[in-house]
Amino acid sequence: MKRLAGVFAVVGVAAAALVSSCASLPREGALPVAAAADGSTDGWRVESVRATRRFEPYDWANRLADLRATLLTPRLRKAFIDDRADFHGRFAADAQRDFVAFGNPDEGVDATALSGPPGEGELLVFVAFYASDQKNRDLAVGGSIWGVRLTRGTTRVKPLKIERVRQSPAVVDVFPWVDRYDDLYLLRFAIVDAATSTAMMTTGEPPLVLEVDSAIARTSVRWTLTP
Repeated sequence: MKRLAGVFAVVGVAAAALVSSCASLPREGALPVAAAADGSTDGWRVESVRATRRFEPYDWANRLADLRATLLTPRLRKAFIDDRADFHGRFAADAQRDFVAFGNPDEGVDATALSGPPGEGELLVFVAFYASDQKNRDLAVGGSIWGVRLTRGTTRVKPLKIERVRQSPAVVDVFPWVDRYDDLYLLRFAIVDAATSTAMMTTGEPPLVLEVDSAIARTSVRWTLTP
């Protein structure tokens, strides 16, 4: 009986530790700043972490989803320009186009003039997303169970477009918190809501909130923009 009581005591301690660990698991907040190994991309590393938020909803010990979202702010764009030479690969080239480039050259007198990058006049958010329901995890598919919205105060807008981003070492080089089990997206929103004329990317309150939710889990991350 003493041995059995000891077993129950151990189980009780383990259960208490499990509940305690679940209660302390990270659910929302900014990512920790990690120093770059060689110091060559310190500016980008610091600014990209500063612009990234994370939310992890749990059902006890079961992680239902994991949302990491990076808001493409003017400060982050400048950091990318400064450290662009330290990145490599196709994703870095695509990011160069979307984040900071001046557009492609015109293709003749009858072609549409391109004065800026595709993301000019748009609010861009890079997202790494994991869902425990692997069958219904896609944010970009038509009829997705996941709703994606950007809110500011009473204004709520849907993405103009959700673009899938292919996993590659180049992506991890730019966004080191990306995991191999994530689905990656570039979300494009109107920088000014046409219905309410609300400027989504201005400093101060109210915060800018990205919501990704379904019947499985609700996730949201927020930014309060500073000058």
